[in-house]
Amino acid sequence: MFGYMKHVGQEWNEKMRESPKVVGASVGIITPLVVLLMFSESLRSVVQFCWQCFFKPFTSVTSNNNQQENLEQFYKSQAKLYDRTRGVLLQGRETSLKLSLSHLSEKKGNVWIDVGGGTGFNISQMALLTNLDTTFDKIYLIDLSPSLCEVARKRCKEHGWKNVEVICGDACDFEIPEESAQLITFSYSLSMIPSFYAAIDHAVSLLDAKNGIISCVDFGVTNESMLVGRTNTLGGLVNRHIPWLFRTFWRLWFEFDKVFLDPARREYLEYRFGTIKSLNCYNYKLGKIPYYIWLGCNKDHEQHLQARFVELAPTSPYLAPITTSASSNAQPMTKAMIAALENSKKGLPYPSLFYQKEHWRVYYDEVNPEYSQFKNSYIYAFTWEDPREDVNILNIQPEDTILAITSAGDNILHYATLPNPPKRIHGVDLNPCQGHLTELKLAAIRSLSFTQLWQMFGEGKIDRFNNILLNKLAPYLSSNAFQYWFENGTKTFDPNGAGLYDTGFTKWALRLAKWVFKVANLTDEVNMLCKAKTLEEQRSIWDKKIKPVLFNRVVGKILVGNPLFLWSALGVPRNQAKMMGSSTLQYIIDTLDPVIDNSLISDDNYFYYLTLKGRYSSRSCPDYLKEGGFKSLSRESPESPLDRVRLHTDTLKDVCERLSKKTVSIAIIMDHMDWFDPQGTDVDEEIQALWLALNSRGRVLLRSASKSPWYIKNFEKFGFSCKAVSARYPGKCIDRVNMYASTWVCQKISTASQSNNRRLSSLDLENN
Repeated sequence: MFGYMKHVGQEWNEKMRESPKVVGASVGIITPLVVLLMFSESLRSVVQFCWQCFFKPFTSVTSNNNQQENLEQFYKSQAKLYDRTRGVLLQGRETSLKLSLSHLSEKKGNVWIDVGGGTGFNISQMALLTNLDTTFDKIYLIDLSPSLCEVARKRCKEHGWKNVEVICGDACDFEIPEESAQLITFSYSLSMIPSFYAAIDHAVSLLDAKNGIISCVDFGVTNESMLVGRTNTLGGLVNRHIPWLFRTFWRLWFEFDKVFLDPARREYLEYRFGTIKSLNCYNYKLGKIPYYIWLGCNKDHEQHLQARFVELAPTSPYLAPITTSASSNAQPMTKAMIAALENSKKGLPYPSLFYQKEHWRVYYDEVNPEYSQFKNSYIYAFTWEDPREDVNILNIQPEDTILAITSAGDNILHYATLPNPPKRIHGVDLNPCQGHLTELKLAAIRSLSFTQLWQMFGEGKIDRFNNILLNKLAPYLSSNAFQYWFENGTKTFDPNGAGLYDTGFTKWALRLAKWVFKVANLTDEVNMLCKAKTLEEQRSIWDKKIKPVLFNRVVGKILVGNPLFLWSALGVPRNQAKMMGSSTLQYIIDTLDPVIDNSLISDDNYFYYLTLKGRYSSRSCPDYLKEGGFKSLSRESPESPLDRVRLHTDTLKDVCERLSKKTVSIAIIMDHMDWFDPQGTDVDEEIQALWLALNSRGRVLLRSASKSPWYIKNFEKFGFSCKAVSARYPGKCIDRVNMYASTWVCQKISTASQSNNRRLSSLDLENN
């Protein structure tokens, strides 16, 4: 057919040259023929592919029980053109290889088994990522199709791969001379193996128990009803649920080609191995075909398990145990230990968080209904509280254990960059996405250069984010955080977009400032303010140009005084807004005006520099984004202060109850108490939990929108001595942010009154 079309095209070209009059009449016919001539080979490949995959299956009326013959019947006529026709269909293969390579413990001397490796495409792609001779002592390509194996052997010869051996054999019982392999991959092969359970069991026997990585990329469907009882083993639920229509249609369609999308294959992988990373994706180019990328390890002997269990020991002062009652002598348990024991009884792998390289993220179960209120987004892309003032007030020492609200993690990283950082820093936040953001910062410090770190969190933008995520950041992230950033990171850090700091709820504050200044034609003045070299110059620009517009009564009434705006843009809840006084606009004036005389925005107040510019500058930024801070944090383990950080995804009350009693010396809870309802009982329960977690001289530092917070009396009745260490008055600035009306330190009194002790015991019994 294609030869005939070529012949017809040549005849038409000759006629066109002979008679120009024919040109106009025939151009509509000649153009498509020329295109066909140019791409005849590609079109032939596509036609054959479509015939084999979409039409031929309907012509088959008999079933062959020989798997090798079935494969040959399918692949023999398309083996040579296989790679040209699978690029669009088999998505995620390169991603899977990058992820696998980045998680290998050793970068040389490995054994790799590519099960169902077909034509050797995976090996050629891996050769683009690493030196095959250095990274792998031996590579085995296993496939049951002789035709595909023939193409693979030809490819090996053409590329001169001396350490690659092609084995035409069954995935369930092939043999290799080595005792174990450090990498085993299934690339769109598991869905075509009838006895998949045997193939997976065979992989279990071959995988290096301590350092081995197994990965799989394949078509597959699943739904939320299949997740009951094992959600903590899956490494995250982002896109895990496939809608009924897609589940049903694609599963039936692929079965005609003897490709099975049933969830049993993936579920058995997740049962036999521990999950390190997991992604759930769609092939949007071909009708939203669901596929997944999964990375696992030996579920009982993986190298990071021992360290994880050591941290969970009942004697640990860091991830401590909650008792069953106030007077019980029973063995205490953490949530993580409880989950691990329950999984072990069922024969399930441990929770996915147990298999992660870093121990920053403390175990949490992401199906907690309390997380749904955050709608899979963080509120704060940056932290407003001034950590330098925390250090000045509290005189933080190396022997301190700090419990702090995580927020965007900037405050936690500030404590870690101190010359003599505290021995442990617990970050607490109920919003999982705040933990994901802080994890990303920790991973970036651990794995990236200072230049890349600055691009991500100084400028809020970086090119090819997903490539950096897969190749460098992924091994240092939990699977849950990895899923989140794989889904959202490219858009968040897009060099052509607004950047990181235009995300979260707080983006509205930055957008409002930018909009107001643009409408008022003050953009140049704002730039001048951010470059001012003296406080006098800063005050002059502020008073003459910016202040009259920003504090306009109309702007204040419509925006700043609007409760919806306060929550959406500034993260101010209704209960806290009531504590600001009768005039929200006056509160904002008292906040901003004194800042101008207190610190230079250009080099000492990164909070407002970011608000005005949407990014940091090298002089005005958090300490972890300065070269000195980066060097102190990125020291090799076990000396790095990053190893002292733990991120809890829970309520402050629950975390305090599960920490060993009297192990926390400092709790920095920001403005957290302002959020409580004065008529409720939650505040008493939380203060009680803090009292029990703090040591004999433990202190709580808090900030409030009120000079006289209503809950201070609650602290006092539980045995705290409370003092306002600073209070804001018109014209006075209490720190670089000056957002709060007062800062308090509540000191635990070790000899609380008997009545307070009786109250604590009573509440203990009620809670249990």
